Amino acid sequence: MASLATASSRARMARRRQTTTTRTLISQVSLNRPRGKIIYRVVLTLVLVVFTLVFIGPMYFLFADGLKSTQETIATPPTLYPHQLNPGNFVQSWNRLDVGAMLWNTVYYAFGALALQLIFDVAAAYSLSKLRPVLGNVVFFLMLATLMIPVTVLVVPQFLTVDNLPFFHWNLIGSPAAIWLPSVANAFNIFLLKRFFDSIPTDYIDAASVDGASRLMILWKIVLPMSRPIIAVVSIFSLVALWKDFL
Repeated sequence: MASLATASSRARMARRRQTTTTRTLISQVSLNRPRGKIIYRVVLTLVLVVFTLVFIGPMYFLFADGLKSTQETIATPPTLYPHQLNPGNFVQSWNRLDVGAMLWNTVYYAFGALALQLIFDVAAAYSLSKLRPVLGNVVFFLMLATLMIPVTVLVVPQFLTVDNLPFFHWNLIGSPAAIWLPSVANAFNIFLLKRFFDSIPTDYIDAASVDGASRLMILWKIVLPMSRPIIAVVSIFSLVALWKDFL
């Protein structure tokens, strides 16, 4: 009983110490007062409403303009809501512009490039981080050096490369490979993946190696399950960049 009392008293002291050392914009004493609670909730509600309107506002006007007539859309000043609904505009634009095919092409090219990026970038980061190849640091430094090159400078070399692929002399113009292959080696993604792989303790890999696991099995069974957060981050960055890559 004495030990339990001592443990509970220590826990209370630790919680008290934590609450006293934690600093926030509004103190806990002010939040405990009725006036402080009201002010806090009002300010929080206003902030949430303002940010919600800022993010949803453009989407609302985009959808509302789609329901307006041509004269009302180009009217000055613009109207806040459509005075006459024209839902047929969406059907007409879908049929005339073939929006379905455009969306499918975007999904096809974006996710195809994303799949190749994950395969090759994960393999490159894993080899640089855990396999320690000869001159691996030099290769990694050269990869990071490419981040300082403007993207516009690479437009002509990339076109010439896919127009006549070195060694194979293949013309990839007009094929998905012309978009997928130049985006495979992403130095920024490799950097993020390598830094995360470096944080994985080598004890897991050494234990798996002692048990007879191959390098590929270690990557598939140990490294990848532990790297789901960084893979999700890299996937989001890559997909957004590929989705809006008009060029």
